[in-house]
Amino acid sequence: DGGAYSNMRRYFRSEQKPPAAAVRIEEFINYFTFDYEDPTNGENISMNTEISTCPWNESHHLLRIGIKGKSLAENEIPASNFVFLIDVSGSMNSSDKLGILKTGFKRMTDQLTQDDRIAIVTYAGAAAVLLESTTGNQKTKIKDAIGQLGAGGSTAGAAGIITAYNIAEENFIEGGNNRIILGSDGDFNVGPSSTEELIKLIEEKRESGIFLTVLGVGGGNLNDHMMEQIANNGNGNYEYIDNEEQIEKVFVNEKSKFFTVAKDSKFQITFNPNM
Repeated sequence: DGGAYSNMRRYFRSEQKPPAAAVRIEEFINYFTFDYEDPTNGENISMNTEISTCPWNESHHLLRIGIKGKSLAENEIPASNFVFLIDVSGSMNSSDKLGILKTGFKRMTDQLTQDDRIAIVTYAGAAAVLLESTTGNQKTKIKDAIGQLGAGGSTAGAAGIITAYNIAEENFIEGGNNRIILGSDGDFNVGPSSTEELIKLIEEKRESGIFLTVLGVGGGNLNDHMMEQIANNGNGNYEYIDNEEQIEKVFVNEKSKFFTVAKDSKFQITFNPNM
């Protein structure tokens, strides 16, 4: 997740102090790409460590542990089954919300190949299928559908999530990259809408082998906490998009974040009390 960093940046640019709940230090670090070496010997992840004396207390030490997933060459990228799940409720009706998502999803469409598939699900008062699963070489058709998006109405987010997972399951690619990409300000107000209810729903759906990326947009009523939580519980990642440069970063420069190279990775640190 890198969402907290770009969200914090939005507050600072508006000369505001971010609320404490929006400050998640690990996401400040993970926003940036570090120059870690790729894994070797067929491994999917590599580990990079460094220890130093703590600058503000020399009796303490700081330990940094960095993990890097393997890089995928263009010819190694698996076919993708994407479902764009887009909030088109009334609260999304602004250029920094639905407008910025439309631009981003069009950029992502440019990255698709003929082996990829894309469907578009929208939700406001109810969920609707704007585009049935379509091959990635039909870029004009996909972009035309994205261009039709307009906002209005209440927000049945849970219904949209259920519909998106159903479509992703119907078009599941064995050995491929099966992922829902949700774009929203998180202002769910029809049906299950509490963070706890949505986490329960996501936890049930993640067993299908479909991953979830959550993209937050806008300010004011942004439910940053809820979106970060459903991404965490949906085997996914959370990013916040605040400007055109961030669109390029998320949808083009770091598109590898839309692919999973390791699942259920854990590491254990054991401290030697004699040292």
